[in-house]
Parts: sequence; C-alpha cells; structure tokens
Amino acid sequence: MARELIGRLFKNRRFGPMRLALVAFGLGYLLLLRTPAELGAMDWFVGLAVLVLASLGGFRLLPVALGQAGMLALAELSAPVVLVEVKVGASAALFELAVRRWGRSTTVAAVALMAAQLVSAGHTADGIGSALYRAAVIVSVPVLLAGYIRSAELATRTAQERAREAEHSRDIAEWGARMGERAAIARELHDMVAHHLASTVLRVGVARHVLPRTDQRLAEVLDDVHASATTALTDLRRLLAALREPVGHDLPPQHLEPLLAEATGLPAAVQGVVERSRQAGLKIEAEIGPRISELDAIRSLTVLRLVQEGLANVTKHAGPDAAVRLRVGMEEGTLQLDLENDLPRRNGPAGLDLPHQDGPGYGLLGMRERVALVGGTIDVGKVPGGWRLTASLPASAAPVRSRL
Repeated sequence: MARELIGRLFKNRRFGPMRLALVAFGLGYLLLLRTPAELGAMDWFVGLAVLVLASLGGFRLLPVALGQAGMLALAELSAPVVLVEVKVGASAALFELAVRRWGRSTTVAAVALMAAQLVSAGHTADGIGSALYRAAVIVSVPVLLAGYIRSAELATRTAQERAREAEHSRDIAEWGARMGERAAIARELHDMVAHHLASTVLRVGVARHVLPRTDQRLAEVLDDVHASATTALTDLRRLLAALREPVGHDLPPQHLEPLLAEATGLPAAVQGVVERSRQAGLKIEAEIGPRISELDAIRSLTVLRLVQEGLANVTKHAGPDAAVRLRVGMEEGTLQLDLENDLPRRNGPAGLDLPHQDGPGYGLLGMRERVALVGGTIDVGKVPGGWRLTASLPASAAPVRSRL
C-alpha cells in the first residue's frame, strides 16, 4: 500500500511534485516548526490526516478536496495549532481539482471549503466580516489560478491545432498544384499524341489486310509496326490513367483519408457521409453492408468518393429535400453500389453530371475514371421516377482500363 501511495505521488507529472512538496511541508511544519508541547492529540490527528489526504490526491480528486475541507472545519474548532498546514492542503486540493475537473465538482468543493472556513466566525473575535474575507481568499486564489492555467493550456492547444491546419493546407495546396500539372500533361498527351498513335495503329492494321502479301518483308515490317504501335498505345493509356488518378499517390501519407490506414473504417466513413447529407436536408434510406470493410484502401476511398460525389450532386440538381435510396454491399466478391434519387424540381439530371448537360460534366468523368482505374464499371441514367447511379468494383486488382 505504501509503495502504491508513493507511486501516486509521482504518477502525474504536473501534480505529483506538488503533492510531494505538500507532504514535505506538512512533516516539516509538524516536526520542525512546532514543539511536542504545542501539539495535542487532535493537532496530530488533523495534521497527519491532511498529509494522508494529500497523498491520496491522485486517487479521487473530489473526495480528497471535500476531506480537506472537513479537516479545515475540524482544525478551526479543535486544532488551531496546525491551521496553516490545513489551509495549505485544502487550497492545494481545490487547485488540483479545478485544473483537472473544472465544472460541478469544482463548485461543490469550493462551496464546502468556504463553509468550512466560515466555521471560525463563531469562535473568533474578528466577526463575520473577517471570516468571509478569509473564506474568499482561500477559495478564490486556487480557483483563479487554476482558471488561468486552463486558459493558457487551451490557448496553447488552439495555437498548435492552427499550426497543424496551416501545415495541412500548405501540403494540400502543393499536392493540388502537382495534380494540376499532371492533369495538364495528361490532356496534352491525349490530344497531341494518343489520337495520332491510335490513327497510326488503325491505318497500319488496314494496310496489313488491304495490301497483298506478295512481299514477305513488307508484311513483317507492317506486323512489327502494328505490334509496336499497339504496345505503345496501351502503355500510353496506362500512363494517362496514372496521371489522372488523384488518389493518394503524391499526397503526404499523414493527410490521406483515415480509412487508408484502417480499411475497416469504410462502413463508418460512408455512414458519416450519409449523416452529413441528412443534416443538409436529404431524405436518405441507406443500407451499408459491413463486408465492404474487406476492400483495400484505394477501393475503399473510391467507394467513399462515389458516395460523396453522388449525394453532393443530388443536393445540387434534385434539391436538398430530395429522397435518396443508397445501397452499398458485397455480392460474390464484388462491391455493388446503387444510388437512386427521385426526380428534380426542374428538368435535368438529378444527382448526376450527365454528358449532355451544358458544360463538360467533370463530376461524372471523375467518377468514371476512378471506377475504371480499379477495374470496375459504372452506369448512370434515368429510371422510372428519377435517376440512378450503379457501380460495380472487384474486390481484387483488375487490369487498368481507360478510354482515349
């Protein structure tokens, strides 16, 4: 028991030394500043009880503070010799409680300590005014000091959070700039190289079938050119897919979605997106299968982005009060996502950026690219009474597919 009490003195880095100093002060006060003749049995009892309560501060904060208040009342009545030690112990207990448990517990302990101090009003010649002043001092000093420390700690935490947010914003801005450069390169390759290469493959293929194979050397050259151009076109398509892929390849690891570190977080992440959309006004019936946590991190993030983009577009095109039905689950090793919403208030697609709308339809294009990069399929279109998005993603890796 003694070893455990000593361990409690040092357990908290902030208050362990304070408790140890309080115990040392109490022992010094009893053994060095007072003579045995001055100390009666009640003085020893109260003085040692204060030391024991100080040692127990790491166990129960409020009971210790109330116990110290009780010792103060007892000292005012029966042990005035150790009154200084008791007041120090009571103030220290209230201070630690206020720093660590600000709120109702601090209020209860402060009221108890003030009441204990007012016990002296009827036993001294100073009167009620002096007793009230002493009670205010013994309560207000530790409480105000604790409030200052808590405010300083809050300001420090806020500054640290802002610094982390600023660093995060800088990293995201740099990542966005890199992704913009990659997208620009992909567009240039697509427009300037891929079309010409595809045309070359087509023309060589036609030449192989149209020209007579009277010259074997010419046939071999055409076959070689066709094979090389086809291989180059395939490689270029993969390069374009990689350049357009915005999922985490260049983003600093500490800023990836939490589910990249823990794929089992996907059901909760999807549910969080649904709840935020409900708060925005959407009426969503959601069915989220727990087995979607079996997906790897990249596919998990793809699913999450599809749900986010789909619900955001429902709000945009069908209105914030639209009815939505969402189902995400695993079927025979394949993830199936189905998002359907009712008709919008105006003509046009509900919840989906369709190609025939005014503008390039980047939302749907981005979703198609994401799904294609993980080997899945996506379908968007009208259904009776509304619009529907369905996507199918294999649980394991599939060959990269991209359309030029």
